[in-house]
Amino acid sequence: MKVKKLLLLALLILPLSLSACSSAALGGNSWSGLAADDSAAYLANGQAVFAISLQSGRELWRFPKEADKTLLFFAPPVQTPDGQLIVGSAGKSHALYSINPATGEKNWDALEDEAKDRWIASPLVTEDAIYAPNADGTLYVLSLDGQLQWTLDFGSPLWASPVADGEVVYLPTLDHHIYAIDTQSRSVAWSVELSGALLGAPALDPENGRLYIGTFASKVEAVDLTSHAVVWEFSTKGWVWDTPALEDGLLYFGDLKGNFYALHAEDGTPAWDALKPDGPVVGAPLIQDGTIFLATEYGSVYAINENGSIRWTAPIEGGKLYTSPVLAGDLLLVTPSETDFALVALDADGKQVFTFTPEK
Repeated sequence: MKVKKLLLLALLILPLSLSACSSAALGGNSWSGLAADDSAAYLANGQAVFAISLQSGRELWRFPKEADKTLLFFAPPVQTPDGQLIVGSAGKSHALYSINPATGEKNWDALEDEAKDRWIASPLVTEDAIYAPNADGTLYVLSLDGQLQWTLDFGSPLWASPVADGEVVYLPTLDHHIYAIDTQSRSVAWSVELSGALLGAPALDPENGRLYIGTFASKVEAVDLTSHAVVWEFSTKGWVWDTPALEDGLLYFGDLKGNFYALHAEDGTPAWDALKPDGPVVGAPLIQDGTIFLATEYGSVYAINENGSIRWTAPIEGGKLYTSPVLAGDLLLVTPSETDFALVALDADGKQVFTFTPEK
């Protein structure tokens, strides 16, 4: 499957079977975005955003209360320092919403007229600003009360979330570039061209002054923030969609051919032989207390030790997992596609605690 065709399918929010890059078929419902705090999971699923109790697995609220066919949500909601939940629509409506996470009521909406395309990526939220990349190629920068402050046009669809180190925002684009944006001058300070399209956020390593990012050219590349040069690259078997996880000098990530890697961040050499989970790895891995959690397109959740041995595997029957696992207290949350239920909670041993199915 050609890159352009795959990007077009995803842009239309058709359910992807990413192993279609090799052979499998499309089908089912679209992806869901997931976030959580200590009391609730926040699920961007179809025409609504849901809050689900972590104690009971029941719906606390949904936004909007009544179905709106112009809305479509699937990017993970993002919480702000002042207690908002920010999420954008990938439907006919291109609004960016602020929701009260306690009640599900709308605080404000913005950019319905300004944004010309869908919100594919989650915004980056800092102490005083919201950096929202849109598929129309524009980065929209808002205050925390939803007022548009400034914009930058990049001329290429923006599907990946930016990251920031305090003064500089680093933004990946589908045109193979990472742009470093000076937030004081509101301009591009520098850019670097990489090997392929960038669909996931980079992993930022401020201690060593580097970014690590996967590409659709089947590579992971390390960019030095001082020289603005690629200092090493590692070739993978398949495309790398999401953000590598960085922990204790090691990078962990999967590819769309069904391989999972651990590299030394210093020089890009393997820390152990690549694992072969049961299917493509689309979402970023999650690391907690020395355990690496990843999910596969074929519906399995893996818990992996730091030495590369598998601790346990939990199959989600009938489901496909395209997004990253999320930790919420003692629960590990995943959101499957092609199932009646939209959320699964697992315990520390991979045992199912509850599922959540949105009521019609």
